[in-house]
Amino acid sequence: MQILTVAIRVIQQIFKDKRTLVFLLLAPVFVLGLLYFIMGSSSDEPSIGVINLDDSLQKALEDEANIIHYDSQEKALNAMKAQKIDAYFFMEDNKPYIEIEGVDITKTSLVLQAIQHSLQTFQKERGEKMKEQLENIQDELKPLLEKVQYQTGQLIDMDFPHSDMAMEKPEINYLYHDENANLFDQVAPALMGFFIFLFVFLIAGISFLRERTSGTLERTLATPLKRSSIVFGYFLGFFLFVAIQTVIIQIMIVDILDVDRLGNYWLLLFMNIIVATVALSLGLLLSTFARTEFQLLQFIPVAVVPQFFFSGIFDLSNAPGWIKVISNVIPLSYATDALQNIMIRGYGFQEIANDFLVLIGFTIIFILLNMLVLKRRRAA
Repeated sequence: MQILTVAIRVIQQIFKDKRTLVFLLLAPVFVLGLLYFIMGSSSDEPSIGVINLDDSLQKALEDEANIIHYDSQEKALNAMKAQKIDAYFFMEDNKPYIEIEGVDITKTSLVLQAIQHSLQTFQKERGEKMKEQLENIQDELKPLLEKVQYQTGQLIDMDFPHSDMAMEKPEINYLYHDENANLFDQVAPALMGFFIFLFVFLIAGISFLRERTSGTLERTLATPLKRSSIVFGYFLGFFLFVAIQTVIIQIMIVDILDVDRLGNYWLLLFMNIIVATVALSLGLLLSTFARTEFQLLQFIPVAVVPQFFFSGIFDLSNAPGWIKVISNVIPLSYATDALQNIMIRGYGFQEIANDFLVLIGFTIIFILLNMLVLKRRRAA
């Protein structure tokens, strides 16, 4: 009876907490539904640029990949750098040349598989065609050779040696990474951005929540301090510890785990700190809507987990339009794009300036919203 009494009290408390009830019922549906559409959006057909290929080889490759024609290697290379194609392919003196971007090892595997299958098909068709041509020549020459043999009395070998149809070994080059790159090398920038975002969000949210539950924030609001001073004061106070944690995460991934890094180390750290400021401002904002740490954690499936889905780990090339719309309002999608471009592609600040400005914009919006919420709290 006592057990039942305690259980009934717990159930009644949960039903009274409408927010917990909503998150309990809807958050799993939202996360799983989003994951279903995202995981079904990856493309298993790579985009390959081709330069002056034989018609039969080109046709064989069309069955394996989405091909785009280019007039020169320079144009194909520029298209690959602009991420319009995953690789480009051409032939010289019976030798295949394959140039691969190499950022996404899954796409790299698909490119190599597609070209291998197309070359095998081309070789088979070319061999059969050559064999048929030789047989036709033999049939045409057979009466003449038999006549010469009859007149001279000499035995003439009528078997023609088959030409060597084997191609040379393909030459494979990588724009980024190499054949030894593994999955962690590919996802390291996304994981770095996500873990910075997650841990900073938790630290900022929980710390600010304790300021409220302990009454410190209410006493601060009762002073003549401006709302902007209060918000920026908390922001700068937490920022010191956030920056330390960001440095630790980057050192762990880049220096200790020794993940390949092509771009500038300090530019990478600068962008990671920008990512941390976005997470800090969002954590401070959402913590104002939670009364307990448990309620703050309820925001994770809605505010943090989707960040992981849109962080570049999943291929969204074939995603529905509404998925791409969501990705445009997810801070971590811009953060990962910048981090990946620095670490893997070696870009400088000019190439990532747009991502930087968007992330700064998110930070400003979250801070302004936080000031608005504090205004209402002070008025109350």
